[in-house]
Amino acid sequence: MEQTKQKIARDLDAQFGAMGFAAPGVDTLREGADVSLRTLYKYYPSRDAMVVGALEHRNDTYLRWISGGPRSGPEHVLHVFEKLGEWLETVANSGCLFLNALAAYPDDAAVRAIAEHHKDCVARVFADRVAQIAPNADIAGLSEALLTIHEGQADTAMTRGPEVATKAALLLARALLKSEEIT
Repeated sequence: MEQTKQKIARDLDAQFGAMGFAAPGVDTLREGADVSLRTLYKYYPSRDAMVVGALEHRNDTYLRWISGGPRSGPEHVLHVFEKLGEWLETVANSGCLFLNALAAYPDDAAVRAIAEHHKDCVARVFADRVAQIAPNADIAGLSEALLTIHEGQADTAMTRGPEVATKAALLLARALLKSEEIT
């Protein structure tokens, strides 16, 4: 059962990523998930639940994507930007799916909650990475600044391309870390 739910969430994620949130109706989403309407509604009883399920899947997938990398030095932090660059090249380059969902559902508390949760998770990744290489740094301030660069990288990739966005994000992140004497 859980495998079916995860498969549907993966397929919903892919469809919302490709088509946005306005275009696909429930029939299109059902077809894309290759399940019956009954099965779709069993796991995701409303279209809003389908959006949240897709975003939960995206959060888990993205956090796994950016994990790993060098264990020391600034490269430990910069790894996230490099992995985002790969993500933008190979997985998604239509902006942040969480922000796109918020734009489509500005008054939906569940969508807002999962979007905020995702951003908190990415900020926590930066905080953990900074703490590992510079435990005496302003970890909270740096993690928010790094998150801001991360978000700018995703947005810039839409208009300037992933390669340009990644180079710029790495330049900014390196400068930020150097300004904090993290070398």
